[in-house]
Amino acid sequence: MKMNNKILFTMLSLLAPMLAFGSIGVNGEGMLYGMFGAGLVVILFGIYALIRSGAAGNQLSTAGHSDTPYQSVSTGNEAILRATGNSGEGFSGSDFSGGNDIFDDERDILLSHEYDGIQELNNKLPPWWVGLFYATIAFAVFYFPYYHIFSGWTSAKEYAEEMTAAKADVDTYLKAHGGNVTEENVTLLKDEASLAKGKATFEANCVACHLADGGGLVGPNLTDKYWLHGGSVKDVFKTITYGVPEKGMISWKAKLTPVQIQQVMSYVLVKLQGTTPAKPKGPEGEEYVPE
Repeated sequence: MKMNNKILFTMLSLLAPMLAFGSIGVNGEGMLYGMFGAGLVVILFGIYALIRSGAAGNQLSTAGHSDTPYQSVSTGNEAILRATGNSGEGFSGSDFSGGNDIFDDERDILLSHEYDGIQELNNKLPPWWVGLFYATIAFAVFYFPYYHIFSGWTSAKEYAEEMTAAKADVDTYLKAHGGNVTEENVTLLKDEASLAKGKATFEANCVACHLADGGGLVGPNLTDKYWLHGGSVKDVFKTITYGVPEKGMISWKAKLTPVQIQQVMSYVLVKLQGTTPAKPKGPEGEEYVPE
């Protein structure tokens, strides 16, 4: 019974997650409650069958040892005599030689085919195993029509719905944290609050190369109409985001959020463009003409 107890414990351990999952359902569909209930019945049936098979095994073991004259023998030919209750008379050595000799009560279940002299008995499967097999067939009778005919549910449809929900969550998060601004959808900000924040970011990070008035030092002049990498809203946003490593300008996307970069870009184009710095650097690049 030790092995049966282990199997019984394993099957019982499956009940907790099944009941927990079944209690909340999936997508609120009541049909699934019935399915989990059927699964529970299957497991309970298996437990019952295991207990019955274990009890039957104990009875067989007791019956096989009670009336035999070979109680102390546990192996070899005498073990067969003990199990059958036979005294050993009338049996030849070939009966226990490992050849093709069989007992009379096995002839009815002996299959006709053989392979290399090896024959096979048509032994019945354990009742609990057969019961579980039929239970899975009964489960499929409800499962297949519901999911593949009537409900319209498919794994591809579920995947598409989950991806749509996930994208909506990502967009909401990015919008809340300013991460939804890209070089493709960036716009020019003109409200004073955004421009003030852009000025603060510019003075904290950009004056070392461009000076506070944008006249240019190591970096180019930001007040004229000439640009090395394009002067449109998207061009300036892209230049600040990715930088120009070959000219010494670092990428700011690791230090500034997309919204902060948008604010700096707007400050440069709205507040610095067209002004007259104290010591302007000479024109560099090509003149940008708005479309």
